[in-house]
Amino acid sequence: MKKKIDTNNEEEIKSSYEYLFEKVMKDKRKDLSQFVLSFREQLLKEDKVESFGELVALDLLYFHSVNNAEEPWKGRDAANEAYKLLQTRKETFSKEELRISYLKLAEAFDYLEDVDKERECYDEAAYYAFQTQDAKDAIFAKEREIRLVWRYPEEERANLFPTYESLIMMFGLEEGKRLFALEKEKPSIVHDPIESNPLFPKIIDGVNIALREHFDAHQDEFTLENYNIKKRQLLLKAGIDWTAPYEIKGE
Repeated sequence: MKKKIDTNNEEEIKSSYEYLFEKVMKDKRKDLSQFVLSFREQLLKEDKVESFGELVALDLLYFHSVNNAEEPWKGRDAANEAYKLLQTRKETFSKEELRISYLKLAEAFDYLEDVDKERECYDEAAYYAFQTQDAKDAIFAKEREIRLVWRYPEEERANLFPTYESLIMMFGLEEGKRLFALEKEKPSIVHDPIESNPLFPKIIDGVNIALREHFDAHQDEFTLENYNIKKRQLLLKAGIDWTAPYEIKGE
């Protein structure tokens, strides 16, 4: 892979993107983030970007390249830029492109533990899946959106859950009733007050990597209790006094 792409050569541009996509997404190469970033910047500089969809794709490719290198926080700006493009340039995307892009971006915000944007992406993905008559993706995205509402403080949830009427209109009586019932079923992952701490986004990626590495090396020690004990120890080192949500009185 050359560092400088001949942007006058459409085949080279295409082959360069396909190469990067293959190595980042399938081979999980850990050393390509700078290639992706410089490729994006060069296309912009030489005015070779044909659509905002290309920028979203490259932003997400950059995010996954740093995620391969276990540095997902470095992709936070790229994920936010992709989200901004989708929100402000919707008229330049087809409904199918919006469906796919919002689903992929929701996965990135899941890695980054940005609950607000993950939920909003699933909300948008469900809408555009409904618009394109992709029932499977519409149901999947709406269910993920509903389950994410439980990650908010109790006093905020009522205004975030979809209404019974909207679910029936989108999915029909039976599926709408099933989805609405999820609003009454408390899931295993609920609101965690740590997510409101402004320090949280800056440290959580490193904590999650440390947790994964520890339990990969000590698989026989893994239990929910041990996981939370280790997580508490790591967060305390970073300056956050954390308790698992299910241990907090009143939750």
